[in-house]
Amino acid sequence: MPVRTTPLVGLRDLVEVLRPPHPVASVYIGSGPASAWPARWRRLVDQLRCDGADPATIREVDLALLAAPAITQAGRTAELVVFAGPGLSPRVFRTPGLGHLDLAWFTAPAHVLPLLAWFQDRPPCVVVVAERSGADVHMAPGGNNTISRAQLRFGEESWERNTRTVAKACEAALAQIGARLLVIAGEPDTARVLREGLTPATRAKVTIRRLRGTRTTEVPIVSLASSSAQLWTAEVLSDFTERCRERGLGVEGAHETLAALSRGRVEQLLVEHPEDVSATAWFGPQPTDVIPGDRVPPFAWSARHSGLLADVAVRAALLSGGRVRVVSPGAPGAPDGGIGGVCRSDLAVVRP
Repeated sequence: MPVRTTPLVGLRDLVEVLRPPHPVASVYIGSGPASAWPARWRRLVDQLRCDGADPATIREVDLALLAAPAITQAGRTAELVVFAGPGLSPRVFRTPGLGHLDLAWFTAPAHVLPLLAWFQDRPPCVVVVAERSGADVHMAPGGNNTISRAQLRFGEESWERNTRTVAKACEAALAQIGARLLVIAGEPDTARVLREGLTPATRAKVTIRRLRGTRTTEVPIVSLASSSAQLWTAEVLSDFTERCRERGLGVEGAHETLAALSRGRVEQLLVEHPEDVSATAWFGPQPTDVIPGDRVPPFAWSARHSGLLADVAVRAALLSGGRVRVVSPGAPGAPDGGIGGVCRSDLAVVRP
């Protein structure tokens, strides 16, 4: 079976990982001494076997790791996440900075929450360094991926008009990688005209950060992306508090959240990480086939599995077109019970 080693540039691959209604191997590789890898791998295999993984799935994980350049120049294993299972082409995600221990599960659905939290902290962004003589537009698709670059050069005599051209290039770059963060660096006058050249719609939906400096190396992209992600999480929780507690367009707690997911009403799922590993739920083949773990699943489901509540809820949300926001336990405005959701109105129900 072919191995897909992919940078995490979006949720499409994760959606495919979550789609199977049967157990999937989820293997998280931490940064440790490469010399100790054989013993570490044996422990991971033991974990998979204890969960009931079949030899073919374990072999697929092994081959996926062999195909990935998993040793760094410092003689340590690269941080990777691998998913494999029946009917699922193996996926290998490179996750520098994830900070996860070596752990493996063979569960339904796949255990993606740590990976979602990692990606959320590294959102895609566009960085533009604008001067009168031209501009450099850089795209960082997220997940610590390689930055692509476009250069625009023009004469200073028409710099204001040309800067508005740069604004259009920035908007195209934002749309291309689905970014909500635009970092503007460079000369003050040029940066001002560039911001004014953005459409009102862009200024309304994109977070714009203004920085001093004339080189991309002077722009702390990683810290800016992380701080922006934290700001967005705070805004989502504030919206959740308003809509849930004041307008009735939200749910919190396992039973309310699963009920809303079963009706396709969850626009954005809120789930704590680290999650409650004792809470479970049932799920079936369809995205909205979910029910609390203390209830009996309907016989109409063609298949049924019990999984961690957080994993089941994430699967239901993403497969039904919703979004997921990972929140820290105890964060201001976090939902009771560690799980909740901002809901669509009843007129916007999504059917599977």
